[in-house]
Amino acid sequence: MELLIWGAGAIGGVIGAYLVRAGHIVTLVDRDAAHVDAINQRGLAISGPIDEFVVQAPAFTPDTVTGQYGTILLCVKAQDTAQATQALAPHLLTAGYVVSVQNGLNELVIADRVGRPRTMGAFVNFGADYLEPGLVLYGGRGAVVLGELDGALTPRLAELHRTALDFEP
Repeated sequence: MELLIWGAGAIGGVIGAYLVRAGHIVTLVDRDAAHVDAINQRGLAISGPIDEFVVQAPAFTPDTVTGQYGTILLCVKAQDTAQATQALAPHLLTAGYVVSVQNGLNELVIADRVGRPRTMGAFVNFGADYLEPGLVLYGGRGAVVLGELDGALTPRLAELHRTALDFEP
């Protein structure tokens, strides 16, 4: 699966790194230019009691990312959701969708900007912290729950679930 991860800090960085390591095509976007530069120069490093590794993935700031994607994982803080969704909208394929990887709090904000059919929810409760540019701590395992806004079991949800298993089986 090819993914754009918008917000490559704690949550987005950990998920993205695991998916890259599993062989998925992942592009990272983060507004912290120093973090983006570090990822592009040295890779994205994951540290902590769970795992230690470094992956290489292209990283961009919101103003330099190009292309369109079918699946975008939105992993920004809640207060940044509206602005981030506006910025990522041009990069979302017409048949694509945005997954709110923000603990079930922002799906309606996203849906107001890209439409309900193009929005999916998620809940995560694993521990992660952004430590410094290019370095994220994966501190504790937890559940990752995905779902369509209407509760339907769809082919895209099944595909995303299969992909998420490469992060947290």
